[in-house]
Amino acid sequence: MGVRDHRTSRQYLAYLAARMMAGDGVPDCSSARKKLARQMGGLHERDLPNDGEIHSALRSYQALYQTDAQQEALIRLRETALEAMELLKPFDPWLVGPVLSGTAGPHSEIQLQLFTDRSKELEMFLLGQQRIPCRFRERRVFLGGRQNQIPVVDLDFPGGQVEASVFNEQDVRWHSRGNTNDGPPVRARLEKARALFAEEKLAEELE
Repeated sequence: MGVRDHRTSRQYLAYLAARMMAGDGVPDCSSARKKLARQMGGLHERDLPNDGEIHSALRSYQALYQTDAQQEALIRLRETALEAMELLKPFDPWLVGPVLSGTAGPHSEIQLQLFTDRSKELEMFLLGQQRIPCRFRERRVFLGGRQNQIPVVDLDFPGGQVEASVFNEQDVRWHSRGNTNDGPPVRARLEKARALFAEEKLAEELE
């Protein structure tokens, strides 16, 4: 394999994306792919690694270079995630992203999805509580084959930054389809997340 082939192989590109996420604070696989495409230039989307390939490379990278720091950060972020979900429990919070999958590191953000038809009540609730600073914004997402503008809340917990995307209650049917029995869950409500983290902690203690 020539130098050019090596530098554009999916395995190598997955390693670069993993390094961006672990070392540079790139928040997710999609952002890492976009950054890769800009840096490498001329790559087709089909040549870029998928989420599974990036996550596999990320786990390998963290095992080699960030074992202690990554585990400490993951524990802290998971504790904060449960705290945030408890606070937001009336608005049906689901945990997603690297904090759930176990690939979160020191630069990672906690990602939540809220499913509620009471977005104004959510806003008043967060503005009324004095403990956690919060900011409101919007962003575009694709859902059910169409583009939607949704509210997003950023919360500054002492243990980490939380990004909560706010969807309508009926939208949960689209997101729940990401959960399968073939691997770890990609979304979890509070009780499920708490149980998963307890199981992982017990397994580590028994090793």
